[in-house]
Amino acid sequence: MEYSSVSTRKMNVWSVYPGALVGWIMDAFNLSMMFLLVPVLADLFFPADYGLAIVGTWSIYTTTFVFRPVGGFIFGRLGDRIGRKNTMFITLLGLGLITFATGFLPVYASIGVAAPILLFLFRAITGIFAGGEYGNGSSIIMESVNAGRRGIWGAAVQSGYPIGYTLAASIFLYLHYVFPGSAFSVIGWRWMFWIGLIPAVIGLIIRIRMPESALWEETIRKKREGKRTSINPMAAYNIILGALAMTGIAWVYGLTLGFFPTILSVHAFIKFPHFLYVVITAILVSLIGYMISGYASDMIGRRLTMMIFAALGIVLSIPLTYMIMNHYLGFIGALVFASTIAFVTTGVYGVIPSYLSEKFPTEIRSTGTGIGFNGGFILGNWSTVFLLLIVTFTSRDFYVWWGIFIIIGEIFILMSAALSKETRGTDLSNIKL
Repeated sequence: MEYSSVSTRKMNVWSVYPGALVGWIMDAFNLSMMFLLVPVLADLFFPADYGLAIVGTWSIYTTTFVFRPVGGFIFGRLGDRIGRKNTMFITLLGLGLITFATGFLPVYASIGVAAPILLFLFRAITGIFAGGEYGNGSSIIMESVNAGRRGIWGAAVQSGYPIGYTLAASIFLYLHYVFPGSAFSVIGWRWMFWIGLIPAVIGLIIRIRMPESALWEETIRKKREGKRTSINPMAAYNIILGALAMTGIAWVYGLTLGFFPTILSVHAFIKFPHFLYVVITAILVSLIGYMISGYASDMIGRRLTMMIFAALGIVLSIPLTYMIMNHYLGFIGALVFASTIAFVTTGVYGVIPSYLSEKFPTEIRSTGTGIGFNGGFILGNWSTVFLLLIVTFTSRDFYVWWGIFIIIGEIFILMSAALSKETRGTDLSNIKL
């Protein structure tokens, strides 16, 4: 059986797609759940100063992203050695168990300062397993699809993030009705973590039946008697370019879809549950952006697509943050403006799976993709913390700073695209570094 046949590729991509998708849904569910719970966890895991508690909770959420590259490296190397499928089973199992266990953590009122420390440790472990998901899931899809369709299939896998976000937001909303008022702060938030075990179990069942990447198996057979590919200077440069793009994307994601639950609720011009309707609508619109950018990258290239989306984000960020913060058109305006800013700033996510995978040979693709993708979170996810340290919600020029911070993230994306070579149509079996 020749791997390069079109029929084999088509059959293989449909057989691996659900397994790759469900892991990204689980990752997104876990991450989204955390920033939906920021106001609640701030009260539970920190002393009474609400402003410092918000910053402290965001810092714990953000600091754990430092551990994602650790997971990207550990499980990326494992995936390049023992296979994508086997490694993906390990990462999803670990992610599901640590998410479930987080629901049992004691709060500040019970054990004092040990509570936020334990929360940090659990989030660090979460970051390691979550960091191992992307490199292998992205690689197995990209290795199983025709070169001319990698962009759109990459976007289809990336769509697991808005699906996971929507799932988390919907459960968050539902649990507020099941545990109304103060009951949510007592027990409802714990159910958010306990329910997280369900998509993990479903994903593990799917992954048991998922085949291994045919390209990886063929490459390993050919390389057994040859020289093993290492992460040489050119591979390291491509990792840096990938991390630069992801720094920008993580930066703007934290300032938009990651920040909306806090800014809309704390600023208090949209009450519960209406701010959640805004968040869910915006994330679904961003999903459309993913698919458009992925498809466009197959037509006009990865670099140009990234540049177009980044340019739109730069032009529109301050006008859109101004209209959101000044309550233009009330609830309807928030829906429209939040969705628009989500589309132009996070829609470029759809290009990333193909953009990263086409930079590395098969022998180190999971490692390179995993480190490049997760490396961007080290700095990128501090954007909201930096913003809140510089300016408060009540500042008259908050929208200006908010918009400027978004522009900074878009510049990172532009720089990565400008410094990269175009890889659309690259033969993944013949990449030389």
